[in-house]
Amino acid sequence: MRGQDALQAEEAAEFARRTASAALHGPQKIFLESIDADGILRRLLGGNVWGELTPRQQGLLRPLVREQFARALAPPRGSQADVAWASVASPAGSGSIPVDLGLRYGTAVLKTRWTVQRTPRGWTIEDISLVDPGISLAAEVGRMFAAAPVRPRDTAREARARALPRILGLIALAAIIVVFRPRLPRERRTLLWLLAGVPALLFAIDGILAVRRTLSERYALSETPPETPWRELENTAREAQRDGQTDAARAAWTRAIESGSPRGPIEYQMGLAARAAGDNATARADFERALAENPPAPGAGKELASMALADGRPQEARRLLEDYLRAAGPDPETLSALAVAEANAGDNDAAVRTIAAARALLPEDTRRAELESQVYARAGNAAAAVAALRPLESRGRLDRFALRSDPAYLPIATDPVWVAFLAEAPSVPGQVKRPPNASSPRTTPPG
Repeated sequence: MRGQDALQAEEAAEFARRTASAALHGPQKIFLESIDADGILRRLLGGNVWGELTPRQQGLLRPLVREQFARALAPPRGSQADVAWASVASPAGSGSIPVDLGLRYGTAVLKTRWTVQRTPRGWTIEDISLVDPGISLAAEVGRMFAAAPVRPRDTAREARARALPRILGLIALAAIIVVFRPRLPRERRTLLWLLAGVPALLFAIDGILAVRRTLSERYALSETPPETPWRELENTAREAQRDGQTDAARAAWTRAIESGSPRGPIEYQMGLAARAAGDNATARADFERALAENPPAPGAGKELASMALADGRPQEARRLLEDYLRAAGPDPETLSALAVAEANAGDNDAAVRTIAAARALLPEDTRRAELESQVYARAGNAAAAVAALRPLESRGRLDRFALRSDPAYLPIATDPVWVAFLAEAPSVPGQVKRPPNASSPRTTPPG
């Protein structure tokens, strides 16, 4: 990037990191106010429709957009969440800048793309996408409006309908005055005028305001969030999936598609469930369908690559991972998997370049060294894995027992170089080499 573009990209990345942190930890107001709700609604409804809504109606719709975004990114109750990594994609032609963020929830990382733009009032969020399932949160709002669209109203007919009961009330009050006034003594007629006049005035004011509001609002919209029938079915499917009820989950996912949920993300979820259950044939079919949908679920390509890598087909895995990176942008996990595929295919120079790109995305040196060593371990290169970990030992951050129990190092578990490395005494004073039956939680998850 040129100097000015690079500065813009860095500002965009910092803005995205800051607002993502607010979404995960609070204050929530910072995140909500950064969402360009007006711009999203203008694109969804059309500029003419949005411009003809009254300020009251616009004020009713903005919270629906912001709540959709906040709900999608909110961490589960009681769980820890943070921004794991960030990467700035190539700026879009419209002036928008895509920023890829990895949001860590516990040990899982959600890959997201934040489309941000500088406006006269500062940086704003145009959209956030959940990259692997291929879900745009702005498009989700559009689907919600499709269930209860903003529709033109017959203002003249509705104004007449609102005015008629008030007019009838005024006629009734006038009739009361006409009937009872001649029968009352002169001194009580003033009281009759007061008793009838006050309600008549209220009827008239209420009628004028109701008719004026009706004539000013050319479009009708629901003042409560529209129902989204697929949402409950998606939740039912996830619960069944968590309980191991594969058939029930698949049936609920299918009903969600029939109710309006997009096919790509659903087929991707079904593929994940099938793979977790050990049904690789069904998972592969689900992922292939998810990847062929319009729009596709890019994460399906990454899953197919992982399956190809596990089956000993590194060239196929490499092709799928390169396609995924072109579509979804880089992230440390995918780059490390690509480095393994390149190393297994015999292209060690490409593997070194790829792992360097993966390390550049990670903010913390310890995690970078672990990632590099794990990639070399998966490629069966014990000497390179040990060399990547050596700098951690000098800083007192090397835990040999944790390495011994880390499944990422299984491919080199019996290699003499790795075995000798694990058997070494700690070289840093005060660092304890724990016995094989000790236990220690890892501070960072395996890559």
